[in-house]
Amino acid sequence: MKNKTHFLHLPVLLLAFFPAITHAIDAGVAYCIYATPEKPYLEINIEIAAASVSFKPVDSTYLQAGVETLILVKQGETVVTFEKYRLNSPLVRNPRNLLDVKRMYLQPGSYSLEITFEDMHDPGNTSSFNTPLTVDLGSGAYLSNLLLLRNYKPDNSDNPFTKNGYFMEPLPFRFYDRTSTMLAFYAEIYHTGKVVKEEAYMIRYLVEKNMENGVTEIVSSGSQRKKPSAIDAILVPMNISKLKSGNYFLTVELRNEINELLASQKIEFQRSNPFLDVPEEALSADVVEKQFVNDLNEENLRFSLRAISPLTLGDDAEMLKNILQGSDLKAMRFFLFRHFVRANPNNPEQAYVDYMTVAGAADLQFHSGFRYGFETDRGRTYMRYGRPDDLIHVEDDPSAPPYEIWVYYDFPKTRQTNVKFLFYNPTLAGADFILLHSNARGEINNPRWEVDLYKRNAGNEIEGDNYHDATTMQRNVGRLARTYFEDF
Repeated sequence: MKNKTHFLHLPVLLLAFFPAITHAIDAGVAYCIYATPEKPYLEINIEIAAASVSFKPVDSTYLQAGVETLILVKQGETVVTFEKYRLNSPLVRNPRNLLDVKRMYLQPGSYSLEITFEDMHDPGNTSSFNTPLTVDLGSGAYLSNLLLLRNYKPDNSDNPFTKNGYFMEPLPFRFYDRTSTMLAFYAEIYHTGKVVKEEAYMIRYLVEKNMENGVTEIVSSGSQRKKPSAIDAILVPMNISKLKSGNYFLTVELRNEINELLASQKIEFQRSNPFLDVPEEALSADVVEKQFVNDLNEENLRFSLRAISPLTLGDDAEMLKNILQGSDLKAMRFFLFRHFVRANPNNPEQAYVDYMTVAGAADLQFHSGFRYGFETDRGRTYMRYGRPDDLIHVEDDPSAPPYEIWVYYDFPKTRQTNVKFLFYNPTLAGADFILLHSNARGEINNPRWEVDLYKRNAGNEIEGDNYHDATTMQRNVGRLARTYFEDF
C-alpha cells in the first residue's frame, strides 16, 4: 500500500492556474492516515499565514482573524463526511498564524479530499485544495504518514494537538527557517506483531539533500530498535542546526533483523539557513542593514564590541582594536554581526542577547572603576570559560594581598580537567584582581607565582638560598596559597 503525506502551498498553485488573482489565502495542509484498532481515521493539519488574511480590531487592544473553512471527503460525487466551521485566531495584539487540526473516521477505500478557505473579513480572499486520498491498511506492517513538527513538549491535557502524552505543533508548510535547530517528526506503526518473528525490528530514518535530477545525498541518519506489537509510535528529534539551505527528503523505514524492508514513508521539506558557512563577502551592507545590529547606536556598538573582545584572537583582535579606535559605524556593525553569525548562524540575534546578558552581569560583578568588568582579568576569564565550578577568596593571609583561586573541573576549551586560575590584588586598590598564574594551556603560566604573591611582605622567606631561581615559599602560619592551589 502506498500512502503519502500531502502538503500544498496553495497560492502557488492558484497563481499558476489563475494568474489574474492578486492575492489568496496562504494555507499549508498536511494530512495523515492512522490505522487505530477501532477504525482508521484521517487527520488534517492546517496552518494559515497571518500575512495572508485580515485581522480586525475586536476592541482597543486585541485583533482577530476568521477563515470560513469547508472540508469535504467524497467518493465520486457523494459526500461521505464533511465539516464546515469558522477558524478563528486567538485574540492577539499582533497577527500570528492560525493553526487547526481535524480528525475524521474513514473506512478503507478511495476518496477525494477537498478543502476551501474564505477570509471572513475579505470574501474575495479565498483558496482551495483537493487531492485523491486512499485508505488501504493492508495486512502487513503499516507505517503511517510522517508528520513534521515545529516543536513538541510533554502534555496530558485535552488539547487537540496533544497525542500520546505530548503536545505536538505541526509544520504543514514543511519549511524550517534559520531559527530552527531541530527537525522533529511523529509517526505510528501497526501490525508488526503479525509479521515480525524476531525479538525486534529496526526503525531507520535519514535526511537526504535533493541534488536534483533524481540524485540525493545522505546528510544525517539514525535508528531505533523496537519490539513487535500491535501498535506503537515514534517521536524523533533531529538536530538540523548545521543543515544548509536547500530541499531535503526525510525517509523512515521499518526493517526486520535480516534488513528486509517492511514499510517506508518519505516526505520533502525545505531548509533556510542563510548564515551557515556564509562567505564574509556575502555579508553585504544590505544584509547587515536588515539585522539587529542596525538598531544599535554608537554607544551600544562600542559597549558590545568591547564585551566580545575577550573572545577575539589573532587578526580579529587587531581588527577589533582598529575599529574601536575609529568611528566607522558600518564597520562596527559588520564586525559585531559577523561575530554572532559565527557563534550561532541559526539565530545570531538571540546569541547576541544571551551573550550581552552575561556581559552585563560580568560588568557588574567585576567592575574595577577603571574599565568594564568584562575587561578585567577575572571578567575576561569568566566571559571566555564561564562560571568556575569552585572558588576560594582569601583576604586574611597575613603575608599576601587578597587573592582568588578559580577551579574548573572540566575544561573543554583545552580538553583538560581540574584547571585553576589564581588572581591577586597587589595594589589593594578597588577590586581589579590580576591573573598571576594558571595551569590552563594558553594562559599565563608563572612557575614563580607563589614567590610573586608573597614577595611584598615575606620576600626573604623563600625555599632555598637563590631568590632569583626560587619558585616556592617556606611554610608558615596562614600561608596556604600553594595548599589551596594544589589540593583545592
